[in-house]
Amino acid sequence: MQSTLNRLRERWNALPRTTRIAAIGGAVGLLLLFVALGFWASTPTYTTLYTGLSPADSAAVVQALKEQNIPVRTSGGGSVIEVPQEYAETARLELASKGLPKTGAPGYARLEKTPFGMTQSMEQNTLRIALEEELQNTIQHLEPVESARVHITPGNDSPFADSRTEPTASVVVSLKPNTMLTREQVRGIVHLVSHSVEGLKSENVTVVDSEARPLWQGGDQYAVDNELIRTRREAERAYADELRRQLQQHLDRVLGPGKSSVMVQAELDLDKEEVQAQRVEPLDPNRAAVISETTETERLSGNPPAAGGAAGIAGNRAENPLYPAAPLGGGGVGEYNREDRIRNYEINKQVEHIIRAPGRIERLSVATLVDESVSDEALTAVRNWLETTVGVAPNAPNRMVTVQRVKFDASQAEQVAKEQAARDAARRQELLWRLLPVLLLLIITIFLARVIGKQIRRPAPQPQVVAALPSGGTLAMSAEGVGPAGAITDGSEHAIDAVIDEDGVMLVKEVGPGGTVIVRKRRGGSVIEEELAERIRERTQPELVEIQRFADNKPEHIAALLRNWIKS
Repeated sequence: MQSTLNRLRERWNALPRTTRIAAIGGAVGLLLLFVALGFWASTPTYTTLYTGLSPADSAAVVQALKEQNIPVRTSGGGSVIEVPQEYAETARLELASKGLPKTGAPGYARLEKTPFGMTQSMEQNTLRIALEEELQNTIQHLEPVESARVHITPGNDSPFADSRTEPTASVVVSLKPNTMLTREQVRGIVHLVSHSVEGLKSENVTVVDSEARPLWQGGDQYAVDNELIRTRREAERAYADELRRQLQQHLDRVLGPGKSSVMVQAELDLDKEEVQAQRVEPLDPNRAAVISETTETERLSGNPPAAGGAAGIAGNRAENPLYPAAPLGGGGVGEYNREDRIRNYEINKQVEHIIRAPGRIERLSVATLVDESVSDEALTAVRNWLETTVGVAPNAPNRMVTVQRVKFDASQAEQVAKEQAARDAARRQELLWRLLPVLLLLIITIFLARVIGKQIRRPAPQPQVVAALPSGGTLAMSAEGVGPAGAITDGSEHAIDAVIDEDGVMLVKEVGPGGTVIVRKRRGGSVIEEELAERIRERTQPELVEIQRFADNKPEHIAALLRNWIKS
């Protein structure tokens, strides 16, 4: 294995620099091609889900698909919705359950396809149908409305009063599950229809739901009562929800999340009451103020007049009294006294004018469930706090507070937490798998960049001359290396130098006839290098070579010679 790697490295180093750079660039390009092919193969095949949608429908469809974690892309200015082919059926079912898309009728677009030779009656009918479709398209964009139908009966603008009729309209709305139209929304629909048709009054508009329950019947009393009841229910629900939210926030802050549950029910009085009271206290003459006084006094002394008035009521009127005649033959003295006094006092009274605004609480009940882990002291404190907040008092029986301790079931919350954790883990794993090819490509690019950088920055090795033949000495070389004979001659057929670089590779440089330069590389330790070194030594140091050969052939003589030298 090591020798194979060495041979590959020798061949790689023997290549020119341009060839090596080109090979590295080709490998990187091939890797990028494989990565691009992998991304292309993993890209899902998209199919068209809807076309020709309005911007509002496109936005609603894209939002609903993103909530279901379904990949989606748009084209054609948002009018075309595309999803992966494997999600197409699921996406259609999910959108159908939510009433999407709200693809409306043609409306005024049908006027662009009017046939030639249309009569006036056909034109009026086409305009009426287009107006109905435009109104129902507008009503369908309300949040609680799933679909709507509008029917308009045009009036008869006759010059004769007996034949003149007013236009009317009927609206049928189909609501989404668990939704309802508020009073303001119903009134807005009525105003929209009445102001879209010339001469149409609000009392001539009828709005019903999909179950034929009237939501607006002009100005009849039933519709008004139904509207008042709905308004009261909405106000009670809004008040109870707001109070429950505030109480639940405080309990979560004190007991901890998931330790309590609050339910609030309220009944409100939405009647506007106006009270006018007038109270008169007994009169005290000593303290009363006199505002006017009239006194009349009348006296008569002496004889009465000679004639008397007529008998009856007319003669006794106070404004013109006629006195009776005196008895005949008498000469006595007559006397008449009359005194009238009228005194007017200031009236002692109190007048109250009270207007009570709607929204008074008629009945309020708060029911609270607390987990069994809550202590008795905390339970008592919670009960006292709720009674004080709600305003429970002995003289207020219409306000009640109930606090009970039960064992909460946390399995559903744990299941929801596990599902959320699983979704998060799946999302992270999907993101990791998407980023893995990019990370691998980045690592490989950095590695290749470092290798190429080292090769570019690496200085050229300075060869070290190991041995050189004297001028005129030659060594016969073959194409495969040193010739089999390897004899040194006195000719000048080849001039040869041998060097070893820093990696331990021997470079053999030959200069042949005609100035031809041949460079060969040989790894140190091979038989060829040993033979070449041996022959270089034979030429430069013949005595040493002869001594070495004599020691190899007759070592006992060398040993004896060394002993003699040591003894002497």
